[in-house]
Amino acid sequence: MAIDGGRPGFGELRQNWRILPPCMIGIMLCSTHGYSLGVMIPVLERDMGWARAQTSMGLMIISTIALVAAPLVGLAIDKVGPRRIALAGILVFAFGLASLSQATSIESWWLLWILLGAGNMLILPTVWTKAINGYFDRNRGIALAIALCGTGVAAAFVPTLTNWLVEHYGWRQAYVGLGVIGAALTFPVTWLLFRMPAEGGKAGAAAETPRQVQGVSAREGFTQPRFLKLAGATLLFSVTICALTTNLVPVLIARDLTPAGAAGIAGLLGLGSITGRIVGGFLLDRFDAAKVAAASVAMPVVTVLLLLAFPGPGVAAIACLILGLAVGTEVDCCAYLAARHFGLRAFGALFGTMNGLMLFGNGIAPVLANHIYDVTKSYDIVLWAQIPACLGTMLLFLMLGPYPDLDAEDAPHDAPLADPATA
Repeated sequence: MAIDGGRPGFGELRQNWRILPPCMIGIMLCSTHGYSLGVMIPVLERDMGWARAQTSMGLMIISTIALVAAPLVGLAIDKVGPRRIALAGILVFAFGLASLSQATSIESWWLLWILLGAGNMLILPTVWTKAINGYFDRNRGIALAIALCGTGVAAAFVPTLTNWLVEHYGWRQAYVGLGVIGAALTFPVTWLLFRMPAEGGKAGAAAETPRQVQGVSAREGFTQPRFLKLAGATLLFSVTICALTTNLVPVLIARDLTPAGAAGIAGLLGLGSITGRIVGGFLLDRFDAAKVAAASVAMPVVTVLLLLAFPGPGVAAIACLILGLAVGTEVDCCAYLAARHFGLRAFGALFGTMNGLMLFGNGIAPVLANHIYDVTKSYDIVLWAQIPACLGTMLLFLMLGPYPDLDAEDAPHDAPLADPATA
C-alpha cells in the first residue's frame, strides 16, 4: 500500500537515484569478508592446518563485536549522520581485510578479525539504510531493495574473484587484493554522492525539504513486545541463512564439485539474491511485510531438500538460486519492518540492535556448522537443521501483527508512516 492509499509511482527514484550507488557499493563491501571466507576455509585448512571451526571463529569475533557495538553505532548515526561514519569505516574495513594476509597463526588470525570487525561496524546496513530513509518515502521498499542488491553483487562475484586471486597469487595476496579493490571502488563514490538531504548534497528535488522524523523513541521501542519478536526473528533468520551461505562452497565441494565449480555455482546465490531483492522490494511496497518475510524464510527449506535428495551440479545451481531469493529479502524485510513498526526517530538505535543480532547470528552459524563438520565430516546435520529453524522464524514474523498507528500511540513526534514501505 502506498501513501494515501494509492499505488506508489517511481518519481522519488528518478529524483533521488544518486544516493543509491554509494549505498549499494557500501553494502557490497560490508559483506565481502563473509562471501570470501567460504572459498578461504578449505585453502586455510590445507595450507595452515587450521580446523574449519577455528577459521570460522573470525565471523564469531565480528558478531560478538556487533552485539555490543552495533547499537552504539546506530545511536551515533542518529546523532551525527551516516556520512562521516561510512567514510571512516570504508578505510578501516579495507585495511582490516588486507591485513588478514599477515596471519601466521590461528591466534593472529583471530586478532586481525578484531580490526576487521571494527571497520565492519562502521559500514553496516544501518549506515546506508538511514540515508535511504532520509530521501525516500513512497518508494522506500524498492529503493532499499536496490541498495541492498549490493549483497547480491558480492555473493555473485566475490567467491569467483576470491578463487581466481587464490589460484593466481595465493590466499595472502588474495586478501590484499580484496581490500584494495574494495577501497578503490567504494571510497570515491561515497565521498562524492553519499550525503543526507540536510548536508547540502541534495540527490534530487524531493530532498530540498527534509521530512519530519517520525516514530517512537529508542526506550519505547526496546520495551515493546513486537521488538522482541522482530529481534528474535532477525536472529534466527540470520543463523538459518548464514549457516548455508557462508559454507555454501564447502557444502558443494562435499557433494563432489570442484572448488572452481563450487565457487561458480555459489555465485548464482548472488543472482538469486538480486532477483529476490527487487521482487521483494516491489512486494514490500504493496503487501504486509511480515507475510513477505515469512514466505521468503520457506525458501531455504526447498534448497535443503534439493541438495539432500539430488546431489549434482544442475540441481545445486537451482538450489543456490532459490536460496538467493531468501538471502535477497533478509535485511530488506527486517529493516522495512523495523521502520514500519517503530518509525524513523530512533531507527539507527533500534535497527542497529537488530543488525547486531543479525551479525551475531552470522558469526554463530558458520562456527556451529563447521564444528559439526569437523566432528561428523559431513554437513548433512546442518542441512536438516534448517527446516525447524525456518519454521520457527516464519512463526515469529507472523506473530508481529498489523502495522501500528504510531500517531495514535504517541503524537505529535511519533506521527505515523502512512507508507508501509518504511525501511
